[in-house]
Amino acid sequence: MKKLLPGSMFTFVMIALGTWVFLRSGFFPIAASSKPDVLDDLAPQMRDHAIARHARAVTSLPGTAGPESIARGLTHYRENCMPCHGAPDGSAAEFSAGLNPGPPPLEIEKVQARSDTELFWIVKNGLRMTGMPAFNVNHKDDEIADIVRFVRHLPQLTAEEKALLSAPPAGDDHHHH
Repeated sequence: MKKLLPGSMFTFVMIALGTWVFLRSGFFPIAASSKPDVLDDLAPQMRDHAIARHARAVTSLPGTAGPESIARGLTHYRENCMPCHGAPDGSAAEFSAGLNPGPPPLEIEKVQARSDTELFWIVKNGLRMTGMPAFNVNHKDDEIADIVRFVRHLPQLTAEEKALLSAPPAGDDHHHH
């Protein structure tokens, strides 16, 4: 037993040192155009566990659910989310094709399977190293909840809502703070 402890400590120190040397070496591929590697497989699992853990602190969505909330959420979605995530017809801003990882369409099952509190936490806090910004710097919690309610509503968009999403932008941002 006495010989096992120093060997285990030596192994731990060597792994930590090797990891530190690798991270400091500059060999880690950071370009958005890099091909996927093992971290691209591990990162989504780590992200999903972290989101679930942090979202437990959110007990419910603020504000009141209803058609007005969804309408406000549509406006925020169009201005803030649609350039990357696109409209349900698949249209997104040209730059979004260069994001790695690419932003998912928000009406897909994987996104819709998340809890409201997980979606709220993601929109509020963003996701580091994905291009997903934190909206808490320029949106109130009620506004973030409106976005979440609209994202939930995406699979059931009406023809009128689809038309609103495909109309050219008005050019005036409603956030002036």
